[in-house]
Amino acid sequence: DGVFSIVEQRIVGQRHLKMVLGNAGQYINAIAFNVDLSSWPNQRCEKVHAAYRLDVNAYQGRKDLQLIVEDLEFVS
Repeated sequence: DGVFSIVEQRIVGQRHLKMVLGNAGQYINAIAFNVDLSSWPNQRCEKVHAAYRLDVNAYQGRKDLQLIVEDLEFVS
């Protein structure tokens, strides 16, 4: 787990939050499945604490590392 800045966030599919997260100048794609749409996306939220697992996203012949976010909380 770790604390990340939210660089981008948007809903994909029905209830999945696709994000670009940043930490120490590094950026990584992340996705949280079945999020609460009354809380996300949240443009006022700049930082989150995320519990995640590392995954490889294979899409259209490309393979990229991404985080599968298991739990996501606002950091004030």
